[in-house]
Amino acid sequence: MNAVQRFIRSRVLLLTAAILIAAMCLSVLVQSQSQAALSRTVDENSRGLYDVLVQAKAPSGALLQPEIANGTGGIRFEQLEAIRKLSGTSVAAPISLVSRVTQNLEAPRLDAMDYLGYNAGLAGTATADQAAGATAPDQWPAAESVLSDEARKYRLTASAVSSDGISEQTLFKSTAEGTLGKAKLVEEQAAGGSSIRIAAPADETGIKFDAPAGGSEHNLFNLSVSLPLAPEVTESVVAVDPAAERALLGSAGDFLSPLEKAPPADARDAGAVGRYFEGLFTNGIDLDELEEGPDFLGVKLKYWAPLMTQYQQAKRSGQLTADSQAIPLIVRSGTTLDLKYNVKIEEIDDAGKVVKDVGTVSQSLGQDYLPFVSKDPFVLSWPGSTDHSSVLGATGNFNQGLYTPAQWSTDFAAAPQYTDGETAANGAVEKTAVPGEWVTVNRLPEKSANGTPVDQTQREPVDERSYRENLETGAQKAAAPLAMVYGTFDPSAVAAAAGDVNKLPLGGYDPAPFTLVKDAEGKDVPATGLEPSLSATGLASQSAGAITDYYGLAAARGYTENAAVIDAVRVRADAPGSWKEAQPDVEKLATEIRGMGLEATIVAGSAREDASIFVPGYSKDGAGKESDLGTVQQSWVRQNAADAVTGSLSGTNITLLFLTLCGAALLTGASTVSYIRKRRSEAGTLRAMGWTQRRIRSWVLEEFGVGAVLLAVAGIVLSLVSWSLTTALVCVSVLVLYAGAAFFAAQQLRHRDVIDQEPQHDERLIPVDSPLTFANRQLGTNKFNTLALAVAVGVFGAAVGGLIALLIDIPRAAGASALSGLAAASVALPSILLALAGVIVGLVLTLVTGRFELNAKRQYLGILEAMGWNPDMLRQVRLFENALVGSVALPLGVLGALGIGLLLAPYAALWAGVAGLVAVLCWIPIATKVVQ
Repeated sequence: MNAVQRFIRSRVLLLTAAILIAAMCLSVLVQSQSQAALSRTVDENSRGLYDVLVQAKAPSGALLQPEIANGTGGIRFEQLEAIRKLSGTSVAAPISLVSRVTQNLEAPRLDAMDYLGYNAGLAGTATADQAAGATAPDQWPAAESVLSDEARKYRLTASAVSSDGISEQTLFKSTAEGTLGKAKLVEEQAAGGSSIRIAAPADETGIKFDAPAGGSEHNLFNLSVSLPLAPEVTESVVAVDPAAERALLGSAGDFLSPLEKAPPADARDAGAVGRYFEGLFTNGIDLDELEEGPDFLGVKLKYWAPLMTQYQQAKRSGQLTADSQAIPLIVRSGTTLDLKYNVKIEEIDDAGKVVKDVGTVSQSLGQDYLPFVSKDPFVLSWPGSTDHSSVLGATGNFNQGLYTPAQWSTDFAAAPQYTDGETAANGAVEKTAVPGEWVTVNRLPEKSANGTPVDQTQREPVDERSYRENLETGAQKAAAPLAMVYGTFDPSAVAAAAGDVNKLPLGGYDPAPFTLVKDAEGKDVPATGLEPSLSATGLASQSAGAITDYYGLAAARGYTENAAVIDAVRVRADAPGSWKEAQPDVEKLATEIRGMGLEATIVAGSAREDASIFVPGYSKDGAGKESDLGTVQQSWVRQNAADAVTGSLSGTNITLLFLTLCGAALLTGASTVSYIRKRRSEAGTLRAMGWTQRRIRSWVLEEFGVGAVLLAVAGIVLSLVSWSLTTALVCVSVLVLYAGAAFFAAQQLRHRDVIDQEPQHDERLIPVDSPLTFANRQLGTNKFNTLALAVAVGVFGAAVGGLIALLIDIPRAAGASALSGLAAASVALPSILLALAGVIVGLVLTLVTGRFELNAKRQYLGILEAMGWNPDMLRQVRLFENALVGSVALPLGVLGALGIGLLLAPYAALWAGVAGLVAVLCWIPIATKVVQ
């Protein structure tokens, strides 16, 4: 017979080679799919809205802080234009922090429905124009009121509560008492005719809170009670180039289109703009234009009323000067500031005892709040009230709007500073926030509207910790600007356009939230989001209250000439494709930008990552003792995350493939060595026929050569199909291990005379009186096969431990970024399948090895059965044999698993040892059950 026929006849060699080839095909297929899934996941999530972040001074470290509009400036407009002229630039969008703006929310009020019905003298001509949506006089509802005909005494308790997301704080609590009743219409005779007026009940005293709050008054629809002032709210303002920002954001940036039509710098005189709107009413304005907003240089200014009223107030108070500029703004829609105003209403008797709890009404700043625009955001309704003012029809935007101009300031506006701490196993870096000064909020104005002093003891000022520094300003003191609202934007829509895993910081109008995860003592707490503070100087911030252009920045900060005020430029390269395909062009562009003396950070291939930040000195008690907040998490940007994730997980994939196949090859070798000893009798016969030892080895090696050729062909085919150098190297390693096992096996064919190993009268022989002693005697008699099987089982345990360690180590190896988690999830299932295939192949090969002595075992088990041993005793013999083999294999498996774990996955080495132990222990009952 030739070598091929002998190879097929041997069956064992054919079976082990077939198992190894099947394992190679399956493992390479699974590994290729895993690598493809990894590459696809990384490519789809590694290129954000821009590719290069340009700053005057880039931060150190691989983590990029999300607040890139930090007020530091440093980039000149000449440099911006030079960046735009580079051939590789598609979009270059600058952004800067302008300032903080403190807004007075106006006086809150409580409206109790006291609707008097239609009266021509009071309704005037408002209902005459049905096109405006007014209700016809005969269709007005009947009069109704929540108040009684006779005045009753009430106690109102007004309070404001704010929350930082961690704890609530009552800012003030004020009480006022008085009598209120239902108003009535009174007709009075006057010269030339009669007049109608609204009169309160004779015994009504009204309710008056302490100054600067007003009193109470009746109108056609309600009784309005003036409430204590709400705390001032502070917002931030950022500056962008509207055209470039729209190009960067795509359709999500369409809200900036009105800002592109803003007048040039020399046409923004606040006085001229204010006089223009005053002139509209002098010359007349129709209702349609009133509703849509008057046209101003091609833009319908829907929010013209706040502009005009703030202009008039600023002019009267002397805030407006000849240098004051009108600043065009796109304001944020809604707010995340947690500020709630409450009013508790109680009916009381003359002694102050509560007769009836009318109820408590509350209102929070929410999605309807517009910075620079909203008038009276805290208008609360008495329980049971209905608003009947809609009968007057649409009044367009003809209302006073926000009356008091905002106060602009550059104090405590810059981005927070952090210091680096320890680095975790997955690369995450711990940071510590740098605390700044304390900022006092919740103060009342020094004087009321009529000029009288205000009692400052009404409420307790609140100190908030600032983590920000002051901004630089121009040489000239900035004149008070006039806010001119051009439109609104939705921060959530911008955030959606920015992406998720590949989200890059856009600037102040797309902030990254903070989440508290540990208290000051380091104990885990339920994840709680931090809310922005009233002063807007803390760590947590909301989206900028408004967006302006760079002429607006110059006016707000007092710059009269071009200055280096650009904080960052977000550059998109003119290079299509994934981050990997665009990488050469992006690197070339970044190098050219660095040649201008600027810092260019490549963010293509970056991903967001949660940074752990310890927050010291967050609050203080009445005695001035400061307390730490704890550890918060914020989404930062991990540079080169795609490269790191691809490299680490690709390495894990390759290692899994290598460990699976090389472990299978080693087990095949152990099986081969054990099997070849059975052919010693053939070798003896050939030796007697005159064959030399060398010829006998060659004769056996020819059979192994057939298996090696099959493995080589399979390896070549797999390497060509996958077109991977890794696959080729792993297949070569498998072939080398198989060949090495073959040569070692051939060395075992030295023929020796069989000598009787059982002297009849040896006192050292252990009497066979139990299954355990018989199993021990039997294994001791066949030491070579026993050791070969033990080594095979030990290799199996070590391989299982290494595979498990690699699987456990995947999340750590991937890193801490969002891309890491996504990529790890994409390779998790293929990696588990690959490891599972390795475990199954290893188990099968150990069972094959255990079957080599099966015929001999069946013979002596048959003899034992004839001697009267029952089936339980025979089963125990098999169990004890495998248990004794396992006891020898156990240290090999555990130590081997620990060694592989320490080499490949040190952080999971202990788990590798445990997995090796479990694998060997599980092999014992499986082998007992299967090999019978």
